[in-house]
Amino acid sequence: MKKLLTLAALAVITATSAHATETKQWFNSATYTDQDRTFDNDALMLSSRYFFAPQQNSGVWDDYGYLDTDSNVGLSYYNDEYMNRFSFAGEGYFSKEVFVVGQVSDLGEIDDHYTYGIGYLYNDKLKLSVRRNESDLGSDSTWLKAEYNHQLNDTDYLGVTIDTDDEMDNYTVSGRYFMHLDAERYISVDVSHHEIDLGYTDESYTNALVNYYFNRNIAVGVGSYDSDLALQGKYFFNDSYYLTAEYIDRDAGEETSLKFVAQF
Repeated sequence: MKKLLTLAALAVITATSAHATETKQWFNSATYTDQDRTFDNDALMLSSRYFFAPQQNSGVWDDYGYLDTDSNVGLSYYNDEYMNRFSFAGEGYFSKEVFVVGQVSDLGEIDDHYTYGIGYLYNDKLKLSVRRNESDLGSDSTWLKAEYNHQLNDTDYLGVTIDTDDEMDNYTVSGRYFMHLDAERYISVDVSHHEIDLGYTDESYTNALVNYYFNRNIAVGVGSYDSDLALQGKYFFNDSYYLTAEYIDRDAGEETSLKFVAQF
């Protein structure tokens, strides 16, 4: 809990010097998670992602549209009681339509687990990609991904993604609905269903979260993660800095997290 409070205090201090701009290119976050279970596990995740073109928000300061259609690179660091690793991911467009993707799960063991692929963007609405996942820890696999964005107007949209391996043993179907209500009020609905083949058994779960934006500065959310209650709150200091707090009442124990975002 002390680490959560420290992160919140640093966020307040940093946010006081922000300057407002409508577009962003560099997105950074620090997330601390406290898992209160039989075996407690605290986790810290740092991430940074840079786009090579300005990204326009959709009316709220944490939504920049459904599809990523510009070249970008990202680094992340994850640490908990059991692992410690840096990872890299990137997406590069050779033209307006053709792009490549690459990812390394652990930069310390590059040969152990990496992903590469190619994709095609059609009319800024449909994004298709195929990627190869190679790992020394398990069998190699080929994945197919389709993302579709239906823009209802300047702000509202409906997005759907299907991501599956070539045998359809593992797949995720997800969707997002974003809507401007009036003035500074917005609502977002995120739903996803996951099917996982563990070899000895299959696992499936569904997540859903609804966020209501009262204004530019405050949003609250409620949902269900695999049938467990999830509560979320966001406070935006300005368009460059905000905090997200989340509580999940899991069967195995409570989980609390705090994320600080800085975007420029």
